[in-house]
Parts: sequence; structure tokens; C-alpha cells
Amino acid sequence: MSALLSGLVVDARKRIVLTRKRLTVTMKRLAAGATALSGVAVALVALFKDKTTGPVMWGLVGFVVLVMVSLVVMAAPSPGRTTGDTASAAFPPNNLPFRSRYFVGRTQEMARIERTLSPGKGTKGRRVCVLHGTGGIGKSQLATVYAHDKLEEHSLTRWLNATSSDRLLCDLLELAALIGIAYHESKTVVLSRLWSWLRDHPDWLLVYDNVQLDGAEADSGPIDRLQRLQPLLPPEGVGKVLITTQQREGWTGLCPDPVELTVYAEAEGIEFLRLRTGSAADERLARLGRLLGWQPLALEQAGAYIEQAEISVESEDFEDYLQRLSEQTADSDAKTFELAIERIGRQSPAAEDLLRLCSFLASEDVPRTTLFRYRSVLPDRLRLVMEDQLAFTRLVLKLVQHSLMTRHGDGRTEPVTYGIHPRVQIFIRSRLTGHERLEWSQAAVRLIEAAFPLAPEQLDSRLACERLMPHVDAVTAEPAWADDNDGELGAARDPEGLVRLLHRAGSYQSHRCDWKSALAFFAREVELRGLGTGSEHSLATAHLAIARQHYLLARLDPAEAACGRALALCDAHKDDDAFQQVRAQCCRQFGGILRERNRFREAGGYLEAALRIYEHQGSGWEVSDWAVTEQEAGMIHRNAGRLTAALDCYRRAGELISSGGSTGLEENVVFRAALRRDVGIVAQDRGDLDTAQTELTAAHAVFRSKRGEEDFETAQVAKFLADVERRKGQQCRAASRQARSPLRKRGLRAKAQAHLARAHELLGPVLTLLGERRATEAHTYAACLNKLGSLQWAEGHLNKAIDTLREAEAIYVTAYGPDHHYRAKTLCRLGPVLRAAGYRTRAEQELRTAEGIFVTSLGEEHPSLVAVYAFLADCATDPVRAADLRARADRIHRSLWDNSSPS
Repeated sequence: MSALLSGLVVDARKRIVLTRKRLTVTMKRLAAGATALSGVAVALVALFKDKTTGPVMWGLVGFVVLVMVSLVVMAAPSPGRTTGDTASAAFPPNNLPFRSRYFVGRTQEMARIERTLSPGKGTKGRRVCVLHGTGGIGKSQLATVYAHDKLEEHSLTRWLNATSSDRLLCDLLELAALIGIAYHESKTVVLSRLWSWLRDHPDWLLVYDNVQLDGAEADSGPIDRLQRLQPLLPPEGVGKVLITTQQREGWTGLCPDPVELTVYAEAEGIEFLRLRTGSAADERLARLGRLLGWQPLALEQAGAYIEQAEISVESEDFEDYLQRLSEQTADSDAKTFELAIERIGRQSPAAEDLLRLCSFLASEDVPRTTLFRYRSVLPDRLRLVMEDQLAFTRLVLKLVQHSLMTRHGDGRTEPVTYGIHPRVQIFIRSRLTGHERLEWSQAAVRLIEAAFPLAPEQLDSRLACERLMPHVDAVTAEPAWADDNDGELGAARDPEGLVRLLHRAGSYQSHRCDWKSALAFFAREVELRGLGTGSEHSLATAHLAIARQHYLLARLDPAEAACGRALALCDAHKDDDAFQQVRAQCCRQFGGILRERNRFREAGGYLEAALRIYEHQGSGWEVSDWAVTEQEAGMIHRNAGRLTAALDCYRRAGELISSGGSTGLEENVVFRAALRRDVGIVAQDRGDLDTAQTELTAAHAVFRSKRGEEDFETAQVAKFLADVERRKGQQCRAASRQARSPLRKRGLRAKAQAHLARAHELLGPVLTLLGERRATEAHTYAACLNKLGSLQWAEGHLNKAIDTLREAEAIYVTAYGPDHHYRAKTLCRLGPVLRAAGYRTRAEQELRTAEGIFVTSLGEEHPSLVAVYAFLADCATDPVRAADLRARADRIHRSLWDNSSPS
């Protein structure tokens, strides 16, 4: 209620300020209009007094006056129209946490924040202040007070949860929706529009609370980790960003003078305790403060305990409380936690149970709806209390009053969520017995496993998975695990809960193309299943999932080993139909691994084996797996240079997916788009750039719509489409050199420029996305560098193109070795660039190397040799030799169409 009243008061103040501004502008305009009217009237009288008389003159003057009054009134702002863009924008209400009634002191730190964020008149642009300190020191509370104090100065005030990059992104997208930014499938586009809005609407304040700079490699420094935060900060605009964090270093580039928060000074601590306890017995309060080291969180806990236990500071009960604190050997805040939790446990055991449950979840955003919807999986004592929502609300209120839990949202405009300080979580877990730790650890696992979508790979499950991932990370970080059969502990109810959750979380991360994170989840699943948890069928599935992640990360040896373990388990159960589907998937995975090793015949054999399994089962299985197998067989044919056979496989895959159910399912729509992508790539291999452009453009539109612009698969399609646009641009430029008509020459040059600009537009976001993944997926980044190098060549930046392609070559050599055809593809692109730069001999050497790799690994008739021979012909000085090379290229090119004619 107090928060609601506070919000209404602040809103009323803002309306008063806005009304004053409107009145001021209106009065100024009216005054200016009156002055103008007076001047006009005087001028008219002077002008016409000798030429007109009586009613005629005054009628003329009256007419002019009416016109001027009308103009002034029209210029004045109406109630529905303000004087500027800032006032007319839809500013959402602030979402600040409650301001503590007991906040005191921190004047020096507040002054430093003020100096950093408001340095003086004439200073424009974004200002950033970093407030850092240890956990429980009061950073968020100080930021809350600052934001509340400055509400009237800011057009927009927003509190953002920055405990993880994903959580922060969610809050930013929510802000964008609140201010009226239209939905877009690309989160990057939405953020860009949000930054533009902030640039156009000054005087905002964004509080980034508890920035943890997550997701960095273990050996990366603070500055490297800070780079992950930069894309989530507004790059410009007249506004302020206040960051709270425990990270001490690495902020120099963002905030040259970070503000450090430490424990209370004694005077501040005594002032706080006076306010918190209502006592003026300073000496006794000072003894309490010294005992707790003036640690703000510990003092808050002590004050809450004294209030709830109705202890008088002047009484013997207070002396007893001090004695009990002094007997504790833990840290200062842990001493107060101990006594508060003991009291809670005596009064309401279920309240302590809720704390135990939340200690294994993420520290913030525990949804009330999730707790109630899946309460059946919780231990009985807590579950029975939750049957009565009013009783549960009282239980939460008791924890909030003891400063052990926070509650956010009103249940109407915002969902209700709970939070618990990380230091409280650590303390609660530390005092659990082995029995209790197992019970509540597994209760948290069961809760999140019940809430986590059963099909995380489906597109409509993404949002729910994204919201739950912080809790997945928390419950899987250090769970207690045992094989108890006594029927008392939660683990005995469902011993497979954790491994099921690990598998689903891994599937979600794999679907997001975060293969490194997915691999970590699947590896833990295999470890637990290896201890006897679950069936061998599930173990085989987990090994196969690990093989898939290694394969996608270009780690072919561990991928082959993991796939072999999965297939061995299938071989041990040849007569079990349940293993046949896993066997088919193993065959598909082996086919992909062998395809990357250029062993196309063996790869095709494995895919044929998988297809036989699917054909034998018929409609008894999910037809989409059969269709994907046909698609993967087509990829083997394409890599081997059998383009017509590849198209036949893609056609059969499309027929299977069309006959297997609703064609409107989003997954089926995306799969058909993937087939169009593959058809477009084949057309590009054949040199049919018009068809390639048509198919890839259609596929790109679907991927952007269904999976978003930041999705890896969307980026892959954009990468191929950019290369097609580049080649069409080069074709137009070559045609313009042959054109005789100036108008046609100019038109072709304009088309070439348009194609190259489109290629840049497509490739830019791909470079950004894959550049961020380079540490773990360098091979995918190298493929993008290939396209970039060719585009730089087309634009005439030859030295840049050479450097880019050399970088791609080095990555491929490291990942696959010097004799892999991926390196040869890079050399094929590098050859013409070197020739254009004047290095004819070096160009011919690189192209000869590429020819040798292609012939050895792919055969003498592979489509990749078409470009090699064409570029070698350009390098040849002997006309006969050049003609022979062009004839070879033409013969291979014609063979790509079999009996059909190339376009």
C-alpha cells in the first residue's frame, strides 16, 4: 500500500511539474502575442487614420486582432498536446524497490554519486557511475535511495536486474515494450530502437543492479568481462546509468572513479540502530554495532530481530541477546542470521522450510505462481501451508519483517516474486544437516524440473526456459545427491529428477546453439547416469547428446568416441525396439562426423542404415526424424559434389514433412525453410545465382521471423545470402565493363553497388554474432571470414581481404589440419585477391595447393574445382594453358547439371 501511495504521489508531482511547464509556455506565447497585437493595432491606426474614418477603420483593426488571437490560441499547447517530444512520450512508472524507512548516512558516497552523474552545467551525454562493495554492504539500498530522491529530476527511472546477461536483456526488452516500441523478432533491433528512444528523450536514469559480468572465460580479465556488458548499455543520450556490483576492478573505461561502499562509520551505525530499534541508549547500541563490525546487513538483521522479538534495548533481554551473539563464532551477519532463523523456526517451521527451499534456487525472481502451481512436489509441511494462500502470505510477511526475504510485485500490474540475499542463502545451506540438505536440494530440483518445459527445443518454449535458466543453474550447481530408499527424503520420490532436468536444460542450450553450455549439462547427466541413475537407454541418449555437441564444436575425435559409446549400448540391446531410434540417431551422427572427415562413402553408408531403420518403422515414429535424415544425406551428397542426388534428398525430405502432419507447425515451417536454404546453396554451387538468391532470401525471412536475427541458424543463412549478393555484384560490375551504352553502364554499376551494400548489411550482424562465439567456435567464424574476405576483394580493399583470408586459413589449419578441404576453399578465395594485388606467382601457388587438396580429398570432378581452374586460367600466361584450364572448369560445371542445362 505504501509503495502504491508513493507512486501516486510521485505521479501527481510529475503532473504538477508538467502542468506548470505548459502554463509557463502558454503565458509566454500569450504575452508575445499581446505585444504583437499592440504593435499591429498601433501601426494600423497610424496607417489608416488619415484614409479611413469611423466604423471602417475600427472594423479593419478588429478583424486583424481576431486573426492574431486565433493564431496565438492555435499555437498554445492543448491538454492533449505538449510542448516537446519528451513530454509527449509514454513514460512508464518507476519500478524501484521500496525505500527503507531506516536508511541513514552515506552522505559522502551519495555526494560522489551525485558528482559523477551530475557533474555540472554544460555537461551532456551519458553519465555512468559504478557503486561497488562486498555482499551485504548496502549497495542496492543506496542506489534505491538515490533513485527515489531524484525521481522528479528524471523523465524515466527504471530498475534493471543485472545478475546475468540474459536476465538484464529480459528487463531491457520489457522496458522497450512499456514505452511502446513495437515487437521485432530481432532482440538487437529492439535494443537499437530502445537506445534511439533514450537518445531522443533526455533525463533518464537506469539502475543496473548487481552486475556480475557473467559468462566470461575463466582466464579472462575484468576488462574482457566488461565487454559483455557494453552491448547492454545505452551508447548515447542525455541520461544516467548507476551500476551496483561486487566487482572491484575493470571499470576504468566506463567509470574512471568508481564509488566504493564499506561498513558504516560508528556514528552512522548508531544512528541506524536508533532508528531501527527506537532506542536512544547509544552506548548499548554501540556495543551491538561493534560486535557486528558495523556491517549493514548484520545490523539490519539485528534490528529486525529486536523489533520482532519485542526486545527493549534497555532491558536484560538485550544483554542476553548480546551474550548469545558473542557466543557465535561466525561472521557478523551470520551471527544475526542464526538467531533470526532460530526464532522463525520456533514460531513457524514452514517459514524456515521456505527459506531452505529458496536457498537452493536463484537469489532473485522466485515466481509465486511456480511455487503454487507445482507445490505437489514439495515436502509435506511446506506443501500443506501452501494449500491456504492467506496462511502462506502471512508466512512470507514474517520472513520479510525479519529481513530474511524480499517480495516484489503487487500481483496485478506485476507478477509476485520472492528474493533472498545470497549471503542468507549461503548461511542457510551451511547449517543444514546431510539429511536436510538432501531433502531441500532435491525439493528445489523437483520444483524446477516440474516447471521446466517438457519440449525445450520447441520455439514456443523459449521464453519459459529463459526465465527458469537462472534457477536451473542454481539447483544444479551443488546438489546433494544420494540413492535413498527410506521413503522419507524427497530424492527417493523421484531419483531421476536431476538427470531429467540436466538433459532438458542441455537440449534448450543446444537449441539456442550454445553448444558449450549444452555440453556441460549433458556431461553431468552422463556422470550421474553412469552411477546407475536411470536406464541404459537414457545413458545412450546422453552419450549421443554429448557427441552432437562435440561435433558442432568441431571436436571430431571426442564426438566419434561419444557416439561410439552410444552405439555400443544400442548393440547390447539389438532386440529392444526402444534402442532402434537411438541407433538411427547414432548412425546419423556418425555420418555427419565422417562427412567432416571427407569420408563420404562411409558417411553415406551410415545414413543409408539410418534410413532403413526409419523405413522399417514407418509411421510408428516421428516422421520429422526421417525427414532430417534425408536432409543430412543430401548434405553428404552436396559435399561430395553430387548435386542432383542432393536435390533428390531434399525433395524427399520435403515430401515426408508435408505428409507427416500439420504443415503449419512452427518447427515444420522452419524445417522447410532449412530445405530452401540447402537448395539455395546447391544453386550457388552450380552458379545459378538467381535461384540461390530467391531460395536463400525466402529461407532467411522465415528464420528471422521464427528464430530471431541473433539465432545461429539465421546467421548461417544470412552468411550464404551475403555471398550470393557479393557474387551478383561482381557479375554486374564485370558486365558494366563490357557495356557500350553509358546509360546501361551506369545502371549496372548502380546494381553492383546495391548488391554489395546488401551483402554488407547481411554480413555485419553475422560477424558480430560469430565473433562473440569465436573462443569456442572458431571454425564457424572462419567461414564468415571467408565471405568477408571475398566481399572486401569485391570492394577493392585488397590488403584487408588478404589479411582476412589468411586469418581464416590459420583457423582451419588449427582446427582440421593443413590438408582439409575447408582450407582449400579459403585458398581458392585468396588466389584471385593475390592476383588482383599484383602477386601473380603467389596466387598461382595458392591455387595449385587448393587444387591438390581438392583432388586428393574430394576427387577430380568435384564442383569446388570449377572456381580453382577458372582462377588458374586468369593467372596463366600461356593462352593454350589458359584455354585448357577453362575447358576443365566448363566440363565440371556442365556435369553438375547431369542431363539438365545450366541457367
